[in-house]
Amino acid sequence: MKHVITLVSLGLILLLASACTQNPSPTSSSKSSRNTSCSSAKSCEDLGVRYITGDGVRVDGYKAVRYLDHACRMGSGSACNGAAFIYADAEGGVKQDYRKALDYWSRACRLGDQTGCANYQLAQDKLAELRRSR
Repeated sequence: MKHVITLVSLGLILLLASACTQNPSPTSSSKSSRNTSCSSAKSCEDLGVRYITGDGVRVDGYKAVRYLDHACRMGSGSACNGAAFIYADAEGGVKQDYRKALDYWSRACRLGDQTGCANYQLAQDKLAELRRSR
């Protein structure tokens, strides 16, 4: 899995590099924890990145995944890739879950995110290698 982690880390770097230069700030609304306070995929993705990097907010992997998942559902492949990274590396206190990571990478790839496709393929290759070695 070391190769997956390395490639996924590269994916987060690319995600951060493509992040909008605006600084959206999380709101303190009383919405339920399932709801997000962003109106576009880009603003949700930016908030997710901020929550995983600690940019102006306390690092919180669960909030990061919530915002990235919302952006992913709105069609952002790079947000799907970012959520996969969090699950693959257990970032921000989130429990490591390779199945969720694979699901997010698959979604990223279906949405046309090339980094997500590369990460998905690398993870699938590693799984196949592990199965052969049993």
